[in-house]
Amino acid sequence: MPKTGIITDTISCLPHSIVKELNIHLVPIGLIIDGKRYLDTDLTTEEFWKLFFKLKEQPTTAAANPTSFATAYTELSKSTNDIVCITVSSKLSATHGASVQAKNTVIEEKPKLNIEVIDSTTAAGAQGLIVMEAARAAQAGKSLNEVVQVIKDMVLRVKYLCAMDTLKYLIKSGRAPKTAVLGDMMGVRPIIGMVSGTGLVENMGRARGKQKAKKKMVDMMQEHTDTSKPVHVIVHYTDSIAAGEELKDMVTSRYNCTEAYLTPFTPVMGSQTGPVVAIGFYS
Repeated sequence: MPKTGIITDTISCLPHSIVKELNIHLVPIGLIIDGKRYLDTDLTTEEFWKLFFKLKEQPTTAAANPTSFATAYTELSKSTNDIVCITVSSKLSATHGASVQAKNTVIEEKPKLNIEVIDSTTAAGAQGLIVMEAARAAQAGKSLNEVVQVIKDMVLRVKYLCAMDTLKYLIKSGRAPKTAVLGDMMGVRPIIGMVSGTGLVENMGRARGKQKAKKKMVDMMQEHTDTSKPVHVIVHYTDSIAAGEELKDMVTSRYNCTEAYLTPFTPVMGSQTGPVVAIGFYS
């Protein structure tokens, strides 16, 4: 077992194979659809999108509760005294606060336990890439302090870009950039991102049509990371895996990718954005 246990929330959109391989513990986020509460792990991608396009009201999210984090901490404490929890940006969700609250509760009962809760200041694949490197450091036998340092370094490096069909869902969720404008123009795709380390969603521009939006995102990658070096990438899709596969191919044919994964947005993420393709990356 690694010296340090790694926990994150499901907003990280990590590949299932990586979660298993790197022994990452996931805490699910809640989702309320037509008054019924689900966990992020209750619905498959296909099931969620079949529901989504029939809904009259946009689903709402419910941050992971302290009890879920406390359960994860307690379970991990059976095999290690050192735990790191990496959460979605605290500016976007109350999940970070819930994880801190749970930490304080658990440490009262287990004072010898060391728990570090770190705000990723990002989301989706960018958050997932931080978690992956933390888990690799833990598996390599790094100490708690060394793993924390890896995370802090990664927080400064990871970037996130997302091409959307519309901003209306993000605006309704309250997570849209302050400069977001409702009233989508025909065929124009908004591009948002998290590239400056503020923990907030930023307006990155627009492109006419899906193909141009994808190309613009791929072009933007070299503005926000050193693409002369090997690039690490997680590409996301929502209702169309073909769109995600095409974007992944565009990225890998353009840049030297040392690793490139394709994963769906979790239902919670998709409920707040509507249909998108997105990229988390760093070099």
